[in-house]
Amino acid sequence: MSTSNSQGNQLNRMSLAIKGARSYLSQLPKEAEGCVERLEQSFTMIQELNAQQEKAKQQVVMATGKLKTTMKEGREERARLVRLAEATFGPRDPRLKEFRPATEGKVRTPAPRKAKAKAKATAKADAESK
Repeated sequence: MSTSNSQGNQLNRMSLAIKGARSYLSQLPKEAEGCVERLEQSFTMIQELNAQQEKAKQQVVMATGKLKTTMKEGREERARLVRLAEATFGPRDPRLKEFRPATEGKVRTPAPRKAKAKAKATAKADAESK
């Protein structure tokens, strides 16, 4: 029979062990009492840390949502500003370069490997057509 080692399963096992030990503490050796106390402390600490972790997860979700919203607003404002500059200066004015990244609007050249492969494929197609 396989056993799950998930966090919830382990917490359940600890809880059952604590309850069982408390029920039969008088019949167990004396050292079991210290063991039960340490297990209870660990169990309590795990529950507190788990609660902290869940709260942190919620905070991350909220922060991520705010970040996405703010990024969207920023993109919209940037686009609005560029459109205003284009309307003011004209669409081909050199001053518009200052509103955009240096790479915007530039066509990328293919990587050397891809260019070689493309040239080879073109040469092969030309040879086959002759």
